[in-house]
Amino acid sequence: MPNDFARDWIEKRLAGQVAEALGEVLGDTVLVRVVVDVRAAELPQQSAAAEPPAGAARPAEPATAAARPRRAAEARASQAAKAAGDLNPRYVFERFVTGPHNEYATAVAHSVAESPATAYNPVFMYAATGLGKTHLIQAIAHAALELHPKLQIKYVTVERFTDDFINAVTDKNRIDGFKQSYRENDVLLIDDVQFLVEKQQTQVEFFHTFNALYEAGKQIVITSDRPPRELVELEERLRTRFGQGVVVDISRPDLETRIAILRKQVKWEGFQIAEPEVLEWIASRVTTNIRELYGALTRAVSYASIQGSAVTLDVAKEALKDILPKAYLRPVTIETVQAEVARQFGLHVNDLRGNRRTQDVAYARHIAMYLSRDLTEASLPQIGARFGGRHHSTVIHGVDKIERQLKDGHDAQLQDLVALITARLKTVR
Repeated sequence: MPNDFARDWIEKRLAGQVAEALGEVLGDTVLVRVVVDVRAAELPQQSAAAEPPAGAARPAEPATAAARPRRAAEARASQAAKAAGDLNPRYVFERFVTGPHNEYATAVAHSVAESPATAYNPVFMYAATGLGKTHLIQAIAHAALELHPKLQIKYVTVERFTDDFINAVTDKNRIDGFKQSYRENDVLLIDDVQFLVEKQQTQVEFFHTFNALYEAGKQIVITSDRPPRELVELEERLRTRFGQGVVVDISRPDLETRIAILRKQVKWEGFQIAEPEVLEWIASRVTTNIRELYGALTRAVSYASIQGSAVTLDVAKEALKDILPKAYLRPVTIETVQAEVARQFGLHVNDLRGNRRTQDVAYARHIAMYLSRDLTEASLPQIGARFGGRHHSTVIHGVDKIERQLKDGHDAQLQDLVALITARLKTVR
């Protein structure tokens, strides 16, 4: 290869497949080594599939026995190419930023890609819109295709699954082909399973597909915007199967992780940012959605390009002034959250920071942790430190508990209380 970048790319992504294909054709083990040689840049560029010149003799077709390994390799390559065609080339592990909010989910994803259907199966990932679950499930597909070229790997959205099923039912002759295309996979990845709601026939077929794969020891990965227990519109038998394996969630990234996400995006896209403060400023304003985080960065860069200026903090503020949420009228800190929650519950701030575990104190402490996470830029370890030096896993437990109660909508008093405290914290005094 002509340079280090090309060598590293080939070695990382294709060396194993090249070695395997050559080994099958030559009938022997082949070690592939990619070296840098500047003379490679001077070689004529020609497609490997180029047709011979007009009038040139075509190579004879190899003997049947000799052709079989090559054809098998070509078939697998074709299958891999088809599977990869449904994937976004950007959604790979290399471009995924890991932080406290998705550390466990990322570890599970890597394990699944490296060793399908061993430690974790089925896997159910859930997250709110724009937090990276589609990126992560497609990264599993990319890595699995790279590491296991012989496996049948299929990634689809629920909408695609539904369309395929409807087309197969409409044409009775295609139902067997539909079942084969889904049930003969070694790894099946289904995105946005929540859209099975109100599709009763599709739910039945999905149930049978799930069972067939699971009983055959095949890997299943599913994503949703809610945990299985909250998909109440789906059949009970589906929800129980979704929850029988590993259920992992992806929460909102903290400020440090959002800055890291922007930095990686700048690197991958080759953006030129004149002032590093731009990324910190955007990350501090866009707090709930990674997709919006990317959008804000892209808008700032494109605005600067149109204006013919560098991407400075002033330019970014001008570019995003109409789309970013307004800053709070007063700064919210963990201490102000604790003070307001303690006041609402008739407690002392030290009760929230101390070791008292009575029901009323624990409840107030969980609410204070939730609001500290929601209204401040503090990381989980920072919040834990302000609550008496508690571990960040304790903070996660408290935050998750309040989030679940708010989402299910059954505790109207809690919703009103959180809204009241939030409004008071944001009001100028």
